[in-house]
Amino acid sequence: MQQRWFFLLAVMLCVATPAMAQPARDLQADRMTDKLWWIIDMTKEYQPQFQAHVTLEAPDGERLALTLQGESARTLVHDDVIALERKPGAQADRPEQAMGADVIPRLATWGKPRWWSERAKHEGQEISKTWKLYRLQKSGRETAV
Repeated sequence: MQQRWFFLLAVMLCVATPAMAQPARDLQADRMTDKLWWIIDMTKEYQPQFQAHVTLEAPDGERLALTLQGESARTLVHDDVIALERKPGAQADRPEQAMGADVIPRLATWGKPRWWSERAKHEGQEISKTWKLYRLQKSGRETAV
């Protein structure tokens, strides 16, 4: 009897997990909003409605171009660090260029110091990976000789 319950539980977990999982586009949008972004370029347009075409850069070097409209565009400050939040009910099937309508920019807590510390942490991880690869290659050459 216990084996039957265990089997039913295993089947239910295998079937329910993919059904409850977020679509890949939602996961991508959530990953994007979890990062801090530094505004590296911004063009403002005032006609017919206030718009801001913004190029953002994350500490890991990923760049993103967004077009924000209305109040969302007015909150941006050039050369500052922002965090993005997803709007409730944002559509997951939008192209990346139109994703600006699905996010709300806000000034990040701690701003530039936090962004720079995140960037330094990322660069430190990259250096660590490169150093480990170098040592691995060096030890492989020594054993071959």
